[in-house]
Amino acid sequence: MTQAGKSIEHHKKSSFSARHSWTRAILLTGALLAGHASVSAQTWPQTAPQGVDWQLSYGKSNKADVKKVGVIAGWHHGTPLWQGDQWRLALRHELELAYWRVPQAQDIVEAGYSPFLRLERPLGGSGLIFAEASIGVRLLSHVRIADDHTLSSAFQFSDQLGAGYQWGAEGRNTVGVRFQHISNAGIKKPNPGINFTQIYYRYRF
Repeated sequence: MTQAGKSIEHHKKSSFSARHSWTRAILLTGALLAGHASVSAQTWPQTAPQGVDWQLSYGKSNKADVKKVGVIAGWHHGTPLWQGDQWRLALRHELELAYWRVPQAQDIVEAGYSPFLRLERPLGGSGLIFAEASIGVRLLSHVRIADDHTLSSAFQFSDQLGAGYQWGAEGRNTVGVRFQHISNAGIKKPNPGINFTQIYYRYRF
């Protein structure tokens, strides 16, 4: 195998390992949180929180020491997609504008939309825990991350998995963690993609 082939194979293994590790970590976090949830059934509100909320996020990449900060405007679908005694499935919409600090190339601006499916469970009082997943779309101002790493196309897909905790009057505060994988799904080669581990805080005024 050539040196280039070994490098590509190493990248594939590293990317898969990172995604697999974070998927397990998020699922474990959700399981631990669920274990502390109230066993008794809760009374759900008939509609999701109303109005637009604002979110600040920080993420660190697995490639070329890229970091990003983002501002997200989000809102919930009016009624749950499904609701049981202790769990419900909600739909959330997000518009994101983010700035990437790229040490080895030109900095990048990211803009896009993501619909999130959110599985929620109430805790005692006004809090709830949730796990979430999304496939969204992104546009990037530039595509080069380093001399040997380019995302090839400005149009990208954004796959995200996350978990979090919501609390406060009318559920106005939320903190969470997300794993994000950005790639173009093979629209243009090469398609190495890039991964971010993110934390965020959200508030609804």
